[in-house]
Amino acid sequence: MDLTNHQLRAVLKIAEKGNISHAASALDLSQPGLSRLLNQVEQNLDARLFDRSGRGVQLTEIGKIFCEHSKEILTRHELIRRNIQDLGDQLAGSVRIVMPHTAGVVLFIPLMNHFKEYHPNVSLRIMPAFNLHIPQYLNSGTADIGLISYPHGLSGLNASPLMTEALYLIGHSTDIPKGKKRITLAEAVRFPLLLPSVSHSYRFYIDNALAEHNLRIESLLEIDSEDATIQMLKEGQGLSIIPYSLAQREIDEGTLSACLIVNPVISRTFFTATAANRPQTRLIRSVTDELVLVIKQNLERGRWTLTGER
Repeated sequence: MDLTNHQLRAVLKIAEKGNISHAASALDLSQPGLSRLLNQVEQNLDARLFDRSGRGVQLTEIGKIFCEHSKEILTRHELIRRNIQDLGDQLAGSVRIVMPHTAGVVLFIPLMNHFKEYHPNVSLRIMPAFNLHIPQYLNSGTADIGLISYPHGLSGLNASPLMTEALYLIGHSTDIPKGKKRITLAEAVRFPLLLPSVSHSYRFYIDNALAEHNLRIESLLEIDSEDATIQMLKEGQGLSIIPYSLAQREIDEGTLSACLIVNPVISRTFFTATAANRPQTRLIRSVTDELVLVIKQNLERGRWTLTGER
């Protein structure tokens, strides 16, 4: 019996999870069904791929070799499929894009609408993720294209600078002086601030600016939920230093107001990125170009600025 891609992926998922029950849940299979599938593979190979114990499963040496070859086979099959799709004049196939939620607030709907109108044969999946996790999405093959603003995570990626994003002091319209468009960082830190913890990439830039200018936030509440932060801003429970894009909808509605932080301007650079260890097809290259096009069309909404290379 020849092994199928489904069987290869199932074995790889078991190896990843170290537990048949957890792997079955991730694959949307029953545990008995996945156990039978694994037994069929092992019988077909006449080899044991996993050592079983009460705590889970662990790859045998043969199992490790099997998984290495399985990854190569699946990658090769995917490349063949995409290259055949690329032979047509129109873009077709499945592409997964991962980006921070802050950018996605502005880009999700325009991207979906753009591909629906101009490239209806492309199945687009857009995934929000923390910047810190985006390199893992790309290198593991969970995503094909990334929009990332985490400069320390570019190792192993093909990355091109795309745009810069400045941070704003944002709060309820009654908390921001009417007509005020800019505010110094020294002024901003006097307000009660709602900020994400240091695990968020833009908090890194805020803390660096504070240290460089010997400033200290007088009142700080750390909140790692961006949705909760926006809700608390709408309720007037503080202000925040965040990307304009995150509150763009509420600012347009007049619920929230924004002032650009100056002296210094706090900004970060976004990169388009793909995994260096994975083949880049015409489809991936073309969808990356389309992503850049949609971003250019929405620069004003996100208050983004293109880098010189674009």
